[in-house]
Amino acid sequence: MSANQNTAFPRCFSGALKEVAREQGFTEGLYRLESESGSKFGDGFAGDLVKVFIREGDRELVILCKLLPENETRKQQGISLFVRETVAYMQILPLLLKFQDEKALAKHLPRFDNVPRCYYAKTTLDSMESVVIMEDLRLQAYRMWDKANPVDFEHARLLMATLGRLHALSFAMKDQQPEEFAQCREFTDPMTKMLALDPKKTFPKMAASMCRRAIDTLEKDDTYRRGKLELLQDRCVQEIEACVDANAAEPYAVIGHGDCWSNNVMFQYAEDNQTPSKIKLIDWQLSRYGSPVLDLVYFIFNCTDEEMRSHSYQRLLSIYYHSLSEHLHNLGGDVERQFPRSAFREQLKMFGRYGLLIAMLIMPMICTPNDELPDTNKAMEGLVKENPDGDDEVHFEYGTTEKAAIRYQKRMSGCIRDMVRFGYI
Repeated sequence: MSANQNTAFPRCFSGALKEVAREQGFTEGLYRLESESGSKFGDGFAGDLVKVFIREGDRELVILCKLLPENETRKQQGISLFVRETVAYMQILPLLLKFQDEKALAKHLPRFDNVPRCYYAKTTLDSMESVVIMEDLRLQAYRMWDKANPVDFEHARLLMATLGRLHALSFAMKDQQPEEFAQCREFTDPMTKMLALDPKKTFPKMAASMCRRAIDTLEKDDTYRRGKLELLQDRCVQEIEACVDANAAEPYAVIGHGDCWSNNVMFQYAEDNQTPSKIKLIDWQLSRYGSPVLDLVYFIFNCTDEEMRSHSYQRLLSIYYHSLSEHLHNLGGDVERQFPRSAFREQLKMFGRYGLLIAMLIMPMICTPNDELPDTNKAMEGLVKENPDGDDEVHFEYGTTEKAAIRYQKRMSGCIRDMVRFGYI
C-alpha cells in the first residue's frame, strides 16, 4: 500500500509520523510519506508492522511502525503489552543506557547497545491507540534466524554474552544509584497483569491443555517424567507467577528482555554470511524486573535442542556469567559481592522450570513453519470462545500440521528430559 502525507493513516499514527519527521529535520509541507507492509507472515503475534518512507528531495528516512492489531480481540489482548513496550523504550532502557554512558567506558570495551533506535512510542489506553516507531534494522543487513530450526552454538553464544551485559547494567545501577534505579523495581511482570484481566480463566485452561499435550510427547512407559509433569498440569499459572515474582528473586532481580526467543532477536553477519557478528534485541513487550535466569532458560530451552544442550548448556551459562562479570567490573561493580556463582546456581534451581512452562505455551508456534501458520486473528479469537464440547480443553491451532507435530514432539520431549536431568522440575 502507499499513502501520501494527508490520507490513509489513522489519526494517532499520522500525528506520530509528523512528530518524527519534524524531529528528524524534514520540512513541514515538503516531505511525503509512503508505506508498505513491514513484516512477513508469521513474524509478529501481538502487533502489525508498517514500513514508512519519509521523503523530501533526495533525502529518505525509512522507519518501522508497530501498531495495535485492528482485530478487536487481539487489540484487547495486546494493549497492555504496548503499554509495557512504550515504557521500556521511552523510560527504562534510556535510564540504563544513560547510566552506562556516564561511565565513559574505553572504546575497546564491550557495552550493551543491542536495541534498535526508537524514534517514538506512545500508548493511550482511553482511545486504545498505540504507536511504536523504530529504525528498520533490515537496512543494516540484520535478519532473523528461522524460528522453526534450533539455533546453533554461535548464535546462542552471542545472545548469552549480550544478556550478560544487559543484566550487568541493573546490578551496577541498583548498587550505585539506588534512588534512580527505583523505577525499575516497579517494572513488574506484565503477564500476571494480563492474567488478572482474564475473567473466563481461559489461560489456566489453555496452560493445562498445553501441559497435557507436552506429556503426550513422552513415551507411554516414561512414567517418571510423566509424573513430574502431571504435578504441574493444574498449577501452570501459579508456577509461572512464582517464577516471575521479582521479590522472590531479590537481591538479584534485574531488568530483563522477558520474551527471549528467535523472532525477537536479529543478527548481522560476518563476510561469510553465516557467522553472526552483531545482535539486536527487539520486541520489549514482556520486559520485566525479575530473576536474571528467566531470559536464559526462556531462550535456551525453546530455541536450542537437546543435542546442543547435551554438550553446550553449561558452556552457554559460563559465557553469560563471564560476560556479566566483565561488564559489571567495567561499570564499577563486583560480581563476587553482587551475584556470586553460588547465587547464580541457586537462581537456576529456583526458576529454571520457567523454561519448560514457557515452552509448553510457545513451542507449538516455534515449530510451525511460517507457511503453515494459522490466521492469527482466528487462532487468538478461538482461545477466548467457550468450548462447544463443554470440557476444559482449549484448542490451540499451532503446531498441529504434520511437519510441525514431528518437530514439536522432538523438541518438547527433549526439553522435558533436560528439565528433569538438570533438576529444575
